Amino acid sequence: MTASFSLPRLLSLAFSLSLLSACGGGGGGGGGTDSGISGSTPPPVTSLTITGDEQANTGQAVGMVAQLPAGTYTSYQWQQLSGPSVTLLADKTAGVGFDAVDAGNYSFRFTATKSDGSSLSQDFSMAVGADSQPKAQLRLDRAVSESAQFSLRLNATGISSVSSWSFKQVSGPTATLERDSSQPLLLVTAPKVTNDAVMVFEGSVQTNAGTLTDRAYVVVQNKPDITSPYFCDGDGSSCATHYGLNNVYPYKSSSPYAAVLKKCVYNNQLTDSNLCTVNTLPPIGRDYSDPTVAQIMDRVLVSSDWMGERFQDFLTQLDGNNDFKKMLRATTAIVISNDVRPSFYWALTGAIYLDPDSLWLTPAERDMINEQPDYRSSFGSDLQFLMPWRYVKNNDYAFRSTDPEARQSRQFSELEADLGSLLYHELTHANDFMSQQKLSAGIDGNDSFANQALKDPIVSDQLATQYPLQSNEMRQLGQVSFYGATANATQKAYQPSDISGFFFPDGANDYYNFASTREDLAMLFEETMVKLRLGIDRDMAVTNLPSNPTSGNDYKVDRGQRNRIGASQLRPRALFAVQNILPEAYSAASGLLSTLTPQEMCQGEGWTDNLTPACASGAPLKASSIASASDTAPAYDPLPSMKRRSFMPPLPRH
Repeated sequence: MTASFSLPRLLSLAFSLSLLSACGGGGGGGGGTDSGISGSTPPPVTSLTITGDEQANTGQAVGMVAQLPAGTYTSYQWQQLSGPSVTLLADKTAGVGFDAVDAGNYSFRFTATKSDGSSLSQDFSMAVGADSQPKAQLRLDRAVSESAQFSLRLNATGISSVSSWSFKQVSGPTATLERDSSQPLLLVTAPKVTNDAVMVFEGSVQTNAGTLTDRAYVVVQNKPDITSPYFCDGDGSSCATHYGLNNVYPYKSSSPYAAVLKKCVYNNQLTDSNLCTVNTLPPIGRDYSDPTVAQIMDRVLVSSDWMGERFQDFLTQLDGNNDFKKMLRATTAIVISNDVRPSFYWALTGAIYLDPDSLWLTPAERDMINEQPDYRSSFGSDLQFLMPWRYVKNNDYAFRSTDPEARQSRQFSELEADLGSLLYHELTHANDFMSQQKLSAGIDGNDSFANQALKDPIVSDQLATQYPLQSNEMRQLGQVSFYGATANATQKAYQPSDISGFFFPDGANDYYNFASTREDLAMLFEETMVKLRLGIDRDMAVTNLPSNPTSGNDYKVDRGQRNRIGASQLRPRALFAVQNILPEAYSAASGLLSTLTPQEMCQGEGWTDNLTPACASGAPLKASSIASASDTAPAYDPLPSMKRRSFMPPLPRH
């Protein structure tokens, strides 16, 4: 789904509807934060310096970060020279972290290279001793850009209970610290710096084994001033972010577009005068009518190699109908970076930006995911209803979010529903602005992508003209829930039954359709294709909004449906979306929708109990019957939300 630009929290602004096309703990008590430092300005760096854990024990999270003197360094590389083999997932950044599993003497070499080929190198040694005592792990040592937002999570091993936790900054330029009161998570905004500087943070956890502590090293890298009105430091209506962008690089250094990818799509210096032309970075479909995975990977920017590898594996192994390869024809690039949160498409650059939260498989990969909250989390909190959604297969969740503290892994096959549903949504936005019809007609190579994308026809505009949504009440509520507009007294008084009366007679398959015409199109296409290609059902409902929920069943369904996309008033709208976004799938989609009938949820029953709705065929299924049915009971009971996994940032006015 489309959300708001979170590079990293991109939209703390309320953007006008015409400009947006978005998509979508630890046990124990709380703790505190403390700067613990004076915040003095660090002295200039005159030579390459590496800071990190020189001494450590097995079971600890360790790391090392590099400070560089002034200069334009275009690439970084860590290399292990000796010791038990470790995987350095961020080996092309200035900071790396890993868990010390084996005792031994480790040595590493860091090299930074400039565009002219000159480089700096330095070695770093680490001695890890054997120790089986309980440990705390503050993950993850890393490199960040000045003003960047990131998170550090505190874990503990070898313990049975936790009573509290706390954080503090030990040294370095003063960062802004926030903590999540419900889990051991530190949220950090890096300061601005005049040269590279190292910050040291400490996490402490009170356990049955006593107080355990660990430190994390973070190097803040000095970056060129932000001059873009899009990626900017102001508060104008076309401002994307004032946070520093992460260091990204072409996944394939041999790509014919390697030299232009970053400057065209992930650049704090983008202005009207230097937007890349179509000839400089064309949409993939201008060059290839049937692009291969290799040709698509030429357009990928990453902050770590594993992200590119996972995306490549997904396209190779989980795109059996070639839908995503076809839809990627509308894009100029794919950016996968741990400061993208949530995912989005941007018609200014023609690129999609993916939150790697939909790509990780191992705990070490997940450690790199930014856990900064979505800025929209509190929107609509003074309303009296919720409209949750979920994807379901065999009466259970098709994919889930796992608890980061549990250090769980995922199977590669789980990405089919998670990343697949996200890509159907984001790539709808891309094909909305750069449709196959538009590509076939030809686009001006000397013009910017944005100018060409904003020319007619735009599919979502056509949908709104031919099959408009009717409910003004839902449209206005969408501004409250998704863009932060202030709810009026009438809206605050609406009960779930009022919302059901507004929503279900209309032609939307989700509340998010009412966020904008762009989201209306994307939601229709997403649900249709996930059902068509993956055989996965989509649930949506109107529920109450309990003040202190403890389970999903505290959310009582006023009305809900599974596979609402099959409702008679939605079918022509959904087929219009498929015909214009991916015409190759139109015939199959038409056959599916002609036989698909929505299934009603059980009114008055809880959201979790409605994983197996039986109301359409008989009496409502009661909570007691679900509890006794082990084959249908959910593995866990997540609280429902309206969280969206992506969004579309603002565009220049044309």
